[in-house]
Amino acid sequence: MCYRFIPPLALLFLLLACNGKGKQKEESEEENYAKIEQQEEKTIVKVQVAREDRFNLELVSNGKAEANRKATLNFEVPDVVRQVNVKNGDRVRQGDVIAIVDDVKAKQTLEDAHLALKKAVLDLKLAVINEGLKDLSDTVKLTPVRKEAIYLQSGYTSSIQAYAKAQKDYALVKTKAPFNGIIADLEAKPYNQTSAYKSLCTLIDYSKMEVVFNVLETEITNLTPGMRVEITPYASHENTLTGKITEVNPRIDENGMVKVKAVTDNQQGLLVDGMNVSILIKRQIDHKIIIPKSAVLPRQGKKVVFVYQKGKAIWRYVTTGYENSSEVSVEEGIIPGDTVIYENNLGLSHMNPVTIEN
Repeated sequence: MCYRFIPPLALLFLLLACNGKGKQKEESEEENYAKIEQQEEKTIVKVQVAREDRFNLELVSNGKAEANRKATLNFEVPDVVRQVNVKNGDRVRQGDVIAIVDDVKAKQTLEDAHLALKKAVLDLKLAVINEGLKDLSDTVKLTPVRKEAIYLQSGYTSSIQAYAKAQKDYALVKTKAPFNGIIADLEAKPYNQTSAYKSLCTLIDYSKMEVVFNVLETEITNLTPGMRVEITPYASHENTLTGKITEVNPRIDENGMVKVKAVTDNQQGLLVDGMNVSILIKRQIDHKIIIPKSAVLPRQGKKVVFVYQKGKAIWRYVTTGYENSSEVSVEEGIIPGDTVIYENNLGLSHMNPVTIEN
C-alpha cells in the first residue's frame, strides 16, 4: 500500500477552495430566493370604477373685478371747500354728507331770489285787481291765454323759476352720497378752491361686483346669460365666489377674443375694484364614460389605461375625448364598470400583480 503525502500548504489551499464554492452556492440561492420574492411582491394601487355620466367641461379664463356700481362725485358749486367729512376707505350710507363748500354766495342768491319772488307776487296781485278781480283765486275766470300773459308781465313766472333754481343750488353746497358705498380717490382738503381738484372722490358699491374677462371666439356659442361661473381672486386662492354671466359681447376683437361679463355678490368684501381674478365656467355634456385624468398614461405614442382584473394590471389602449382639471372622457377602450388604476400606475406593465389600497 502506498500513501501519498500532501504538504500542509497545499492542503490549506484545497480547504479554502472548497469553502469558497460553498459560500458562492449559498449566495446564489439567496439571490434566487430574493428574485422569487420580488416577483411575488405586489404593487399597491388606487382604483376607481369607470362611470357613464354628465361630463363637466371646464373653461378657464382670467379677468378683472369691477364695481357693479361706481360714481365719480364732483363739487356741484364752485367755491372754497369748507368741510370734508370722510377719508379714503370710509363706508357711507345714501344721503350722508361727504363734503361742504362755502355757502355765502349760494345763500345770498337764495335770499335775493326769495325777495324777487315776493315782489313778483305783489305785482301779480295788482295785475289781477286791474283786471277787475278780487284776488288770485279769481284768475280761474280768465282765459288761459290772458292768465298766462298776466303771470309773465308781472314777472311771477320767471321769479318762481329763479327761486327754485336758487334753492337747488343752495342744497348743492353739500355733496351727499347717492348710494351706500366706500370712499376712494379722495384728495380734497378744506380751505382750497374746488377748481383745484378734478373731482371730489369716487364712491364704490362693493355689495355686487362685475367681472370682465375674455374667451376664444370658438366658445361664443357655448356661453349664454345666466350661466354659472366660479370666481377666485388671485390674492385669496382659498376663497371662491359664484356668479352668473350677464352679457356676452357679440363682437370678436382683432385677437379672436370675445368679452364676457358676469356679476357676483360680494357681501364679505373679498373682491375690490381692479382685482385680478380667475374664472371657471363648467358646462355639461351628456352620456360620457368618465375616469380620473391620472389613469391615462402615454406609452409608445399612444394612450394607455391599466384596468384591475383578478389581482393583475391589464394594459388597454384608449381613445380619449374631453378633459378637465381632474377627469377625462373615454371614447374607446373602457366601458362603464371597468376598474381603472389611477395612482401608483407609472411603473406598471401588462399583467403586473397589484393589490388595491384599503
